[in-house]
Order: sequence, then structure tokens, then C-alpha cells
Amino acid sequence: MRDQEDSMDQEIEHMDEVDAHPDVHVATEPDEQEVLERLYGPPDPDGIFRGPPVYEEGERR
Repeated sequence: MRDQEDSMDQEIEHMDEVDAHPDVHVATEPDEQEVLERLYGPPDPDGIFRGPPVYEEGERR
């Protein structure tokens, strides 16, 4: 169990290095934006593709 905790601690130490590039949200393939919009609709104001709203069973739409 301690090995797993050590591994997690090491990962946490490096979290500030993940997705550090300022353009991390920009499409990396020419058609990526098109494909994402086709799958999930337009991005929200933050540029995140959230998809259609999810409704709970029995909830009115």
C-alpha cells in the first residue's frame, strides 16, 4: 500500500507540469474542431465541448 501512496505523491508533485502549454486546448489535428462540434455541439464560452445536457430518468426535457 505504501508503494501506491509513494507513486501518487510523486504524481502530485508533477501535476503543475501537466497541460502547462498555453495552447493545450487548441485542436492538434486540422479536422479536430469539426469532429468535436459534430459529436458534442459547439463549445461553451470556456471553449469546452460539454455535449448535450444529460437528463436523469424521468426528468422532463
